[in-house]
This record gives sequence, C-alpha cells and structure tokens, in this order.
Amino acid sequence: MKTKVFIIEYAVGSDKGFDGFRPDTKPILHEIEKATSYETEVVFYVPNKKDKLFEYLKQNAFAVISRINPGNLKEIDEYFQFLSKLSKHNIEVYTHPDVMINLDFKDILFKLKDSYLGEKSTKFYQKYDEFQRDFPQVLKKEKIRVLKTNYGSTGEGVYLVCLNEDGTVTCTEAVNNEKEKFNCLDDFIIDFSWKFEQEDENAVYFKNKKGFVSCKYLKRINEGEIRVLLVKDKPISVVHKKPQEGEFSATLFSGAKYKYESATESKWEHVINLTLKGLKDLKPYCQNEDFPILWTMDYILDYDENQNDIYVLSEVNCSCVGITTQLQYAKELAKVFKKDTILENLDSKLMAQAVS
Repeated sequence: MKTKVFIIEYAVGSDKGFDGFRPDTKPILHEIEKATSYETEVVFYVPNKKDKLFEYLKQNAFAVISRINPGNLKEIDEYFQFLSKLSKHNIEVYTHPDVMINLDFKDILFKLKDSYLGEKSTKFYQKYDEFQRDFPQVLKKEKIRVLKTNYGSTGEGVYLVCLNEDGTVTCTEAVNNEKEKFNCLDDFIIDFSWKFEQEDENAVYFKNKKGFVSCKYLKRINEGEIRVLLVKDKPISVVHKKPQEGEFSATLFSGAKYKYESATESKWEHVINLTLKGLKDLKPYCQNEDFPILWTMDYILDYDENQNDIYVLSEVNCSCVGITTQLQYAKELAKVFKKDTILENLDSKLMAQAVS
C-alpha cells in the first residue's frame, strides 16, 4: 500500500528559500504528517531524469502536490503530460493538469465573459492578424485597454495600453510598471507582433493556447484587487491587494501591499457569496477532476448601470499559489488528505464520471 504524499519542486527559480526549497513546502508537508498517517517527501522535477522520477513516484506515491511556478520551467507542456501520466496510475495529482490548463489561463476570462463573474467586452486574440484587425478599433473607441498574455504570472505579460489625445500610445507592463511610448497606434501594433509566440506543434496540453486576452480597464483597480484564497471549494481567506499610488498593477513584484483577512468577515460577504455561486460556472472546466488544492479567484471593483458596486473576475491562479507569509493555511491543505475527505472526493468523482 502506498502511503506517501510528495511535493514536486523545480530546482531553479526566485521562489526558493536559503535551503533550496520553497519556504512553504516543508510546513505543508509537516501539517499533512500531523493530520494524517501519511509519510511525506520532497522531490525535484528534472526534465532529463523524469522517467526515473516517474517510476519512483509510481511505486511510492499515494498523492503528489505540484509546487512548480510555470514561469520557471521551459518544458511546461512536457511536465503537464508527466502529471497526467501519474494520474492515470491511480495517484492523486494536485492540481491536475486538466484543471490547470483551463482555469490557470487568462482565456478563462473570455470563456466566462457572459456569466455574472465576467465582463462582456472581453476578447481573446489567438493570432496576430486577429489582433491587428480588431484591437485598433476597440482602442480608438475606449482609449484604454488591458492586454494579458494567455499564460503568465507575477504580472509578466500584462499590459495597460492607452491611446493618448495626441495620437501617441503608452504601454505599461504590470510586472514592473515600465512604460514605453509609441508615436502612433500603428507603431504600437507593429511592435506588439513579436509578443505573439508561435504554436508548438509538439504540444499536447498547450495546443491553441498562445495569444492575448483583451479586457476592459477597470479604473477602480486603484482601490485594490480582491483575492479570494480557496482550498478546493472552501474560501479560507480574502487578500486585499493595494497597488502603489498611481500604478495599475497589484502584484508584489510591482510594489503592491497585501493584507490578509478572514473569509468570514461581514465586509467580504458579497464577494464570498459571488465566489461560491461562481464555482458552478467553473466546475465544467475541471474536466471531472477536483477543484485545485490551493487557488485564488481575483476580482476588481466596477459599477453596474445603476452605479452599484460589482466585482469583476480578473484572474484565476491555481498552478503554484504561495502561502509563505501565511503558513497557518498549511493546516487547511492538510485536511484534504484526511481519510474521510478523500473518500468523499472519490465518491464525488465516480459519480461525475458516471453522469458524463
């Protein structure tokens, strides 16, 4: 009987502590050991040694938790295939790549644009010629728009594009608030062409996933982005992410300040209810798999036609959400591995498969 829970890390990246591990890795495994009878271990994914790692996990793993920031791994499609193969050998995989490929990409905002989570004007440009043909018309009408690369993190590949009164264009990248100015709209469109990556013909998971999502600029970002942190279908915290004065990015890398609060506080009741209601819209994109083990739904405030506050979904993150500054949440992750919880999840998964 396999009795080990593994965390899979990658050796390279800025998310490492002094000992070479993510700072939240060992606390998570420690809480799993405290709450269950499972042993735990950390392993590192090395692309040219993945076959040996696969055999080791196949022999020993009851479950694996992927804790690799996709931005640190070039062979990300290959890694998703690796995780999927583990799952087919009756190993619980958190979070399953079938879920990550749907929820963790920005095109989920396009898929949900007609739901009460989304914003109707959201578009997805998979090809540069689509972007070249349509985006100038949208920008001329709205004057300001946000472009998000379909797969990225920490604000990299997210751009605020402004058409100024004198016809120039200012493009600001969220990751560092770096601004670039263009003499005219045509210059910007031509320069942006190199950001559209070529499709990898050998990709399995990442087929038709290149491109940019175009979103309405929500000017109330200056009030902060509201992040709901979840373990599976349970909200465990609300994070108020306040950008630096005068900036539009609410990432730590751009200098935003994060404030963690309880998900049960009355002031967050509306956004928590919206999140719980929205789970039914997100569930079909989980492909009969569980919700992510640790993930976020991020919102920005806007006004409806009657000037009432509404929350608009701005992002979903589920590949490698960090809890380094809030290690108490490791206890919530550990609950996932309690025997009664696992049996409930298994029954739910079998029922979903039977219905489908």
